[in-house]
Amino acid sequence: MARPFFRARGPTESRRSLATTQLAALALSACVSYEPAPVDVSRVLAELEARRWQPSAAAEPAEVEGAGPEQLASFAVTHNPALQALRAQIGVAEALLVEAGLLADPEIGWDGMDALATEIVDGTVPTVAWVAGFGLSIPLPRPGELGARKGAARWRVEEARRRVTQVEWALAREVHVACEDVVEARRLLDQNQDLVRVAETTREYFERAKAAGAATAIQANLASGDLLAIRAWRVRLEARLRNARQRLNALLGLPPSTVIPLARASVPEDAPVDEPAVPAQTLAERSVTLRPDLAALLASYQAAEEDVRLEVARQFPQVAIGTGIWFVPGFSTRFNRPAIETAIARRAALRQEIDAQVHEVRRDVHDAYAAVEEARRELRFLESELLPNAEESLRLAGAAFDAGEVTLLEILTLQRALVDARTHTTEARAELRRRHWRLLAASGTLLATATPPRDDEPETPERR
Repeated sequence: MARPFFRARGPTESRRSLATTQLAALALSACVSYEPAPVDVSRVLAELEARRWQPSAAAEPAEVEGAGPEQLASFAVTHNPALQALRAQIGVAEALLVEAGLLADPEIGWDGMDALATEIVDGTVPTVAWVAGFGLSIPLPRPGELGARKGAARWRVEEARRRVTQVEWALAREVHVACEDVVEARRLLDQNQDLVRVAETTREYFERAKAAGAATAIQANLASGDLLAIRAWRVRLEARLRNARQRLNALLGLPPSTVIPLARASVPEDAPVDEPAVPAQTLAERSVTLRPDLAALLASYQAAEEDVRLEVARQFPQVAIGTGIWFVPGFSTRFNRPAIETAIARRAALRQEIDAQVHEVRRDVHDAYAAVEEARRELRFLESELLPNAEESLRLAGAAFDAGEVTLLEILTLQRALVDARTHTTEARAELRRRHWRLLAASGTLLATATPPRDDEPETPERR
């Protein structure tokens, strides 16, 4: 009588089943359970609104009454949300580096065809049929493959870090420029108040002349109109200051309504920025070793170099050993030749990008250098020629008016010239400083360092 296909298991089979169960339990114990991470955008907005400006404990005494651009740039690289998001990509690259250093998992399997065929033909299943179905395969890395894979991943981690430094560099430049915009708008507001007093004095001249019959009502209205125009300009200046502060707050990662006390300027108000101590060509030569954007591109090129090495290593057959020996010769992939050519082409393209970037860095430095020189010449002319002339002309006109030697319309014209001269001079000073910051950034010497958060800062997602 034929034996049933399903039968009671003997001691050997029981031990085999126990070992299988233990292996499965061990595998399950190494698993990670899924944990959801939902996002509540309302809470995100509340946390952003809770952020406050906190000066660094290491701030210089001179910055107590007003934060300087260096201190604000240091704060920005820690709290700017876009930079925080980019910095998180470093963790992704580091995780990929760990993956790149792992060997391929062994393949363990069992083929039941021998046992089934023996049962069908002979009506019994000997132990050897069960054992014969077991198989083990361990893929071996090709010579140099593992090192190249890890090298490429390591350079991509470095590229991610340099990309963060590149954004920090750009953010520091923008913070310095935004600080100057706020200081300029505030200074123009103060200057506007002085111009209001000058216009009020001119209007009094016209009112006196009108009362004496030396001026018409139209002329008096012209003087009043100039005064009103200066007051209307103050409304636009207040909007300019608000916009400048909101832009600065956005760079710092602070709520738009935040008002930070700023230092008036990093240099005296009446002194132009010093001339560069070195020529533009020297700055360009230094910048190619200091610019973070070029450093990030060089890291990308090194990763491409490792990719070439990896694809060259993969041209050799894939070997796996275990209960047997397996080869994947690579006939269908033409021994990885197309992948090698692709990697070489990508490396060559990055090489051309480096040439183009060096060319752009050189142009950027020379343009920034020339812009500083032009702004300095304009400011010198305004401070030494135009502004003194406008102020002296109006002063003399006031004295001449009392002596009856100048007309009221001439006084009005001189007042308008003074308003323009003072406004242009103030704007030229601010523009010179802005161009100075851009030159420092172009040469790679304007960088900000992150400051650790203070204990009294509100809790934010990046601190938890």
